[in-house]
Amino acid sequence: MAQKGNLNRIHWLWLLVPAVVAAEVFLQWSIPRADPSKEEWVEAAQAVIDQKQDGDLVVIAPSWATQGRIYLKPVIALRDFGRFETSTYDRIIEVSLNGERAPETEGLALESEQDIGRISVRRYRTGGSAKILFDFLDQTYSGKKGRGRPRGTVIIIDHWFNPRLVVPFKPKKTPTSKTYKNVPLNGVIHGYAVIGYREGRFNKGGPIKLEIFVDDEKVGEQMINNFGPLEPFDIPINREGTGTVRFQVTSDSHFKRRFGFAADMRVGAPG
Repeated sequence: MAQKGNLNRIHWLWLLVPAVVAAEVFLQWSIPRADPSKEEWVEAAQAVIDQKQDGDLVVIAPSWATQGRIYLKPVIALRDFGRFETSTYDRIIEVSLNGERAPETEGLALESEQDIGRISVRRYRTGGSAKILFDFLDQTYSGKKGRGRPRGTVIIIDHWFNPRLVVPFKPKKTPTSKTYKNVPLNGVIHGYAVIGYREGRFNKGGPIKLEIFVDDEKVGEQMINNFGPLEPFDIPINREGTGTVRFQVTSDSHFKRRFGFAADMRVGAPG
């Protein structure tokens, strides 16, 4: 008898399922949507275009807002999308959904704010940016452009799932290198090196060594480990005139990996 009573209760529970489904549908239609409308996104994109200047960075909060990336694509360059840091930008324009904040704007002074429905367009002053004397990304393959990025560069997804615009290498036991001539030497070589997500995540291959030479004199190196922290390198040069800078890569393991670096010669703000 107890078993029959349990079956009856289960039968009544099944009858509640249509009621639960109906309640869910009602709530979906009755609760206002959190996503902005197409008209709001178009107006917000125009607000960004109206105020954006050279040297400005546009960010979206939250970063995963797909609609924002679609409507703001014309004002977000691939170079900005694959950045390592924000130290080279004078101002940051933040497109915020439902009051969200981008980590890049934390602690910055707010210059202006415009509310467009559920979207806020805010502009911040960074407080100063680094002066770039020579950008190795832009000067790769004579600085010619290809598909919206400096020719000879690629986007690598690191193991934090962040896109990184880099000069690519295929690490091998024998040294491979890229050389840049007529580089101003009165500054600091600042940059990053990164291993692709798949290789870093599954620990395939040994450490990769990046060495930097100025006029054939070794001035610094960095060891990059699988799934290691992303840390910048800073190598003070501070010499008169110009010279030749060479980036050289070696690895004891020649397992096929995606690896690259981004660097510049700079003075001013640190990374």
